[in-house]
Amino acid sequence: MMKFADKKVFISGGATGIGEAAALLFAQQGAIVTIFDRDIENGERCLQRILNEGGRGIFISGNLIYPDEVEKAVEESLNAFGGIDILINNAGVESPYSVHEMPVEEWDRVMAVNLRGMYLMAKAVIPIMKKSGGGAIVNTASISGLLGWPVSAAYCVSKGGVIQLTKQMAIDYAQDNIRVNCIAPGTTLTPLIERIFQQEPEPEKAKQQISQMHPLGRFAQPEEIAQAILFLASEDASFITGAVLPVDGGYTAK
Repeated sequence: MMKFADKKVFISGGATGIGEAAALLFAQQGAIVTIFDRDIENGERCLQRILNEGGRGIFISGNLIYPDEVEKAVEESLNAFGGIDILINNAGVESPYSVHEMPVEEWDRVMAVNLRGMYLMAKAVIPIMKKSGGGAIVNTASISGLLGWPVSAAYCVSKGGVIQLTKQMAIDYAQDNIRVNCIAPGTTLTPLIERIFQQEPEPEKAKQQISQMHPLGRFAQPEEIAQAILFLASEDASFITGAVLPVDGGYTAK
């Protein structure tokens, strides 16, 4: 049985990495998927994979730091499918700076994507969910929102904000039958992380060191994080809201 048959799922940052893996899994479970991303090439590629497997969905290009583009994308998805049952707030960026080295513009960029973008997406989608009688939101945070991580000041702060926004929204919208949860992945082998490692003087050595920091001794695959997203969005998690689920190979248990 398909757990998400005919559910309308909107995924920000759905073109690559965790978002792409989630889009494919939702589609395989019968969902109708809207992929929203500024990466047109990979967004269209992800959609084509869904369609090739017999799934349903659309790709909408846009940048979630701009309210008008968010509102336009949500409206287009609503017009196409008649509703939004599940929002996966996944888009995010990294930033390799400590506080004293970070340009103010870089701080603002990270906050605009990682935190303000989640607010804008939720602001646009929640009225639709309220009108239809409920829904589920899953935000992508990070273990960096639960603990410190070297040379990642804005990233840590933004992901900590995602966690608190999740808890606050869970309280506000419980009465509307809208559940709000977030995942906190450990290091996951997405294209973004691969690019970061390639900037190191010894990429393979850096990868080995970071992977061994996780008690399971390896990185996560995007599909493993996506499975956790699907769980929190599903009826199997019907009594879970305001939760932060680490999917981190034991990192935060140390």
